[in-house]
Amino acid sequence: MMATFSGLFTVREFRYLYPAYALSYVGDQLSSVAVAILVFDRTGSPMVTALAFSAAFLPSALGPVLGSLADRFPRRGLLIVCDLARALLVAALALPGMPIGAAIALLYLAHAFTPPFMSARAALMPEVLAGEAYIAGNGLTNLTYQISQVAGFAIGGAAVLLVTPAGALLANAATFAISAALIWRGVRPRPVPESEGARWSPLKDAAAGVRHVFTDPWLRQCLLLVWLVSAFAFSTEAIAYPLARELGGGPPLAGVLMATIALGYATGATVLTRWTRPSVRDRVTVPLAVLSGLALLPMLAHPPVPVVLVLLFCCGLGCSFSTPLNARFIQRAAPAYRGRAMGVAIAGIAAGQGGGFLLAGWATELGVTASATVGLCGIGALASAVCCGAAYTSAAATSVPSEPSGT
Repeated sequence: MMATFSGLFTVREFRYLYPAYALSYVGDQLSSVAVAILVFDRTGSPMVTALAFSAAFLPSALGPVLGSLADRFPRRGLLIVCDLARALLVAALALPGMPIGAAIALLYLAHAFTPPFMSARAALMPEVLAGEAYIAGNGLTNLTYQISQVAGFAIGGAAVLLVTPAGALLANAATFAISAALIWRGVRPRPVPESEGARWSPLKDAAAGVRHVFTDPWLRQCLLLVWLVSAFAFSTEAIAYPLARELGGGPPLAGVLMATIALGYATGATVLTRWTRPSVRDRVTVPLAVLSGLALLPMLAHPPVPVVLVLLFCCGLGCSFSTPLNARFIQRAAPAYRGRAMGVAIAGIAAGQGGGFLLAGWATELGVTASATVGLCGIGALASAVCCGAAYTSAAATSVPSEPSGT
């Protein structure tokens, strides 16, 4: 029996966790737009803008190390500490006269708290929700993230003009503080996942997490499919402002372009997690991944704004293939390794997308038009979906869950 979204809110802890996530998500989108516009306006460089935008992703390359914290320390406390640290650091970004270099460095430091937060959250969710309720809860969380992107990106450009980038950053800091308060109030303390006698060794724990993931064929191929397709398909977001300028618009159009991708993802995620049977989800995984790249190929012809919006929506729709895979990935990982497994996943996604952002910005900096750059990214996403999709299908048909490896 499939769980309903409304039924999730009968679980007290989820009623607090969900708004905490939603608040942070909305604030993140506002700050992303604020920093991107601030940097581009002050430097005029697509490459530097992409570097700033990549701050949300590249620090997560440390995910295997930082994610191990979620398997060694109480997850509730770790969530609260990460939220409070990010609140302070993002608030510092709003200080007047902050040099661009210092602001980007501070932004990278703030996002270094994202991997342990995401790992702790992902590892905690199966303890709050079970079975199909967890699938639905994970889907709703991902859906909320995309809807938050739609709202944050769509109003972000206009909001920055109204409240200034500093105001948007202070609003983002407030969302982290409120999120910490909600988690403190509504999530019950749980014991440390690992045994008390085990010493925490970051590198050893990280290596064990990587080994646990990559010795399981399904976990390994699942990650490769999501990592590579996402790296190319989502790189459009890093050059949304230059693309908007090329299309004759400004910050509001840049927000709409990013929101359109998120809206497509949200639509697909809703259908897959709310109204699609598990067997059907499995069959459409690879075709949707292929769609994410195929939809971007017409951008090579420099289409007008209405066509661009349709193409970006279809790209986001295709990218929704990853939503049910997220839940299955955590369920399949051994409980004592879930934090580290999520850390590995976050690292690959973030490093891939951050690298994709930098490549897109670099190509635009070299003189390739923004539209053509998006089309080239589509070729990369399509090739990744075809190659990795075949390997994933084979692994899904033949593999069985791996046994937990020792630390």
